[in-house]
Amino acid sequence: MENSLQEKLDALPERPGVYLWKNNKGDFIYIGKAANLRNRVRGYFSARSQDNHLASQIMRTAAADLEWIVTSNEVEALILEANLVNKHAPRYNILLKDDKHFPYIRVSLSESFPRLAVTRETHKGKDLYFGPYTNSRAMRKTIRYLEKVFRIRDCELSLPLKQPIRPCLSYFLKRCDAPCANLVEPEAYNKGVEEAILLLRGKHKQLRDNLQNRMEAEAKAENFEGAAKLRDQLLALESVQERQRVDLGTEEQPKDLIAAARIGRVGCVVILEVRDGLVSGQKQFEVNSPLEQNESEIITEFIKNYYLTQTFGSIPREILLSHAPLQEENMEGLLREIRGGAVDLEVPQKGEKRKQIHLALENAKLQVSEIVLRREKRDRQNHMVNALREDLQLTKPPDRIEGFDISHLGGTDTVASQVVFINGKPSKKDYRRFNIKTVAGIDDFASMREVLGRRLRRAKEDGKSPDLILIDGGKGQLSAACEAMRNQGLEHIPVIGLAKRLEEVFIPGQSDPLLIPKSSPSLKLLQQVRDEAHRFAVTFQRSKRGRYLRESWLDAIPGVGIKTRVKLLKHFKTPSAILEATREALEGVLGPGLAKKIVAYRENQTETPFGEQK
Repeated sequence: MENSLQEKLDALPERPGVYLWKNNKGDFIYIGKAANLRNRVRGYFSARSQDNHLASQIMRTAAADLEWIVTSNEVEALILEANLVNKHAPRYNILLKDDKHFPYIRVSLSESFPRLAVTRETHKGKDLYFGPYTNSRAMRKTIRYLEKVFRIRDCELSLPLKQPIRPCLSYFLKRCDAPCANLVEPEAYNKGVEEAILLLRGKHKQLRDNLQNRMEAEAKAENFEGAAKLRDQLLALESVQERQRVDLGTEEQPKDLIAAARIGRVGCVVILEVRDGLVSGQKQFEVNSPLEQNESEIITEFIKNYYLTQTFGSIPREILLSHAPLQEENMEGLLREIRGGAVDLEVPQKGEKRKQIHLALENAKLQVSEIVLRREKRDRQNHMVNALREDLQLTKPPDRIEGFDISHLGGTDTVASQVVFINGKPSKKDYRRFNIKTVAGIDDFASMREVLGRRLRRAKEDGKSPDLILIDGGKGQLSAACEAMRNQGLEHIPVIGLAKRLEEVFIPGQSDPLLIPKSSPSLKLLQQVRDEAHRFAVTFQRSKRGRYLRESWLDAIPGVGIKTRVKLLKHFKTPSAILEATREALEGVLGPGLAKKIVAYRENQTETPFGEQK
């Protein structure tokens, strides 16, 4: 141990606080809290902890420097530790994966006519925030439901306007009361906002009672239209509650069920939010546990990080846990301070509560198994990319691979496809389709030259160049691609051709193909790209051909089906050429019977199929 670090260990105070380990680069690698800084930190270097504790073994070799911050008590140390971990994300701390990117629902109470919006940042002020939501699709569905049921505007207008405007479509669909047109008073509009907030807070019973009382009052005042509107809101609320209902007893006390499960260094925490006896929300968090911290440690760190981000009043009085947190008394003190009231943490051992937390734990175990499977699949994809780099002797891994193929029908309707694989996986949002513009007839080489030229011109403009270009074909297609790359001054981009017959890989400048073993993961990746490019090109060509055939004048002739039309188009290339073909030419393709039908149909028409008078 270096003298400077030993001096800092000797100077540690016997006070509560937070300690911060740093590596030789000055980066924070672990942040912890302690009731007694001197005893806790020096314990990392005791003979017993060095043998049995993974954190002690790692800190002994990785830690080069130490800082600490003294606090007044352990609860302050808990809060400070959570804030510092969120800020610095040390390598060896338990971290929620991408926790800073989870979205919230913002209710803009700072506006005269509040609206609902998605945000990833929270700020102090009048606006309310609900979340974080781990399932953004479910969150957006919730927003759409609230806007529809409580008629909350979805526009971004700064209301009220100086001059009213014409209501948008939402007003006529009865999804908004058009505050932009001064058709609703702020008090009436904000009633709906208040009820949406009750639902977001999980206060289903209070909301149901409010709606029921208002509906009865409107009916008594003979405002039947208003009563009907409230009745519809009640029905919508009951429908949602039916879908949410889980057998959690008849308790109406709000509570959170938190369960943690771990496999190796991967963990998952599941929260079931129970409000009015219903599961009103479920959240799942992927957790990185680099020191293989156990479930109790995961739950302890999670509670601090999760509830410190919650808005006032969103922490329930009762929280059931699958595993006991460390320093449970201090954890309750922390939550009391955040909530502004009492909080009970409990690890139920029997009875109805034990069944409830078991439900959350089963969900956590299933989720962590799925996370491990996803990571294994991702590792396999990375292995394929690295194997391809070695087999092709590339200077860097081909993280972005673009595959190209040409497709046509007898030289007509020639199209091309561009597929993109990023880190070994298809990125379908980056796929592109091309109609060949400068090539007539069957000329795959010229078609490939055109497509690559168009793609590379765009690459020069937007700066998004592939790490590897894969051409579906052999030496001819590859030569055309290389010519297009030279014309654009981008011949430095690696390009290969993959011939399907023997799965030979052709490389520019090499006369003999590269034969990669068929069991190699790199060849499997190339085959995936090539086959996807072929599928995408053929699908596009067929869609064009199908549209062409569906709109063909031959549809009206009895006995002329899709196979006959394909045969004619392959031979004559276009419908207009079929229209002008002689009887002898038609008989040579179809035989006398069908040729006679087509000729008779043409002669009986007073107008050509293209709208021209005979």
